Amino acid sequence: MIAANDAYFAVPMTRVHQVLRHPLVTRIPLSPAALLGVVNVRGEIVPLLDTAVLTGTGVLHEPPFAVLVKGGEDMLALGVQELPIAADFEEPVGPGTQPGEVGVYSDGGRLVVLIDVEELVKNRLDLKRAS
Repeated sequence: MIAANDAYFAVPMTRVHQVLRHPLVTRIPLSPAALLGVVNVRGEIVPLLDTAVLTGTGVLHEPPFAVLVKGGEDMLALGVQELPIAADFEEPVGPGTQPGEVGVYSDGGRLVVLIDVEELVKNRLDLKRAS
């Protein structure tokens, strides 16, 4: 489970590779708002995306954590506000309402939106523009 502003999201654990604490970000001039920059992960340059911009919940400034996920064929990092935690969910309480939202779940009194990272990025960000 990941936090972006006051909203909570989840990605399938099969997509998560690593959590980075205080990622060292290289900014890219004139990049889209959702692209915070790139991070070097063991020699691989990985785009760091603003989860809040991608999900329409605002903007994150220098997120203290990044979740390294497999998004389609590429590795991506999602900037998040809090240390991500693993969570199990029961049945969804509702469907997603935006492209890239798989369903809405309840976890301890808060709503968590399960996201499809590849679909979310495809609908909200054109990385080819930034390269």
